Amino acid sequence: MKQHAAEEMSRCGAAIRDPAQIRAYGKQVKAQLADFAQTVKAGSRTELAMVYRLRDMLLSQRAYLTAMADYTAHGGKSRGSALYTDLTGGVKPFAQLPDTFTFALDETESPLIQELWFEDGTCRAPSPRMTTFLKTSGAATAKQRTLTE
Repeated sequence: MKQHAAEEMSRCGAAIRDPAQIRAYGKQVKAQLADFAQTVKAGSRTELAMVYRLRDMLLSQRAYLTAMADYTAHGGKSRGSALYTDLTGGVKPFAQLPDTFTFALDETESPLIQELWFEDGTCRAPSPRMTTFLKTSGAATAKQRTLTE
């Protein structure tokens, strides 16, 4: 199960990210976490440590996938080390590449920082709100803004 989780995360959440695959695997992870206590058992102390590592891995994946899905749902585009597949408004740098490489760049360079909450088994982004950190006299102060401000 751990190997499968690692492979799936690499497939949809690595440098090349397809929003549809992110949403699909995010649903799988959510279901795995919901059924975790009933489906994953430890037969020894060594296995118990592995169970906790697997749960931690799935919780981390849930957080990252939620953030990625929320980012693209609010118009996020490719930037930095992440290329988000965009078949509707993107371009493919070379025609011979698969459609997965069709993308659009985020040219806004927005200083927004995405926040997530995990509460009562639910991971959520407080969309459409994000926190903008402004540097003031060497200290960071937080100011709430909507994405349209």
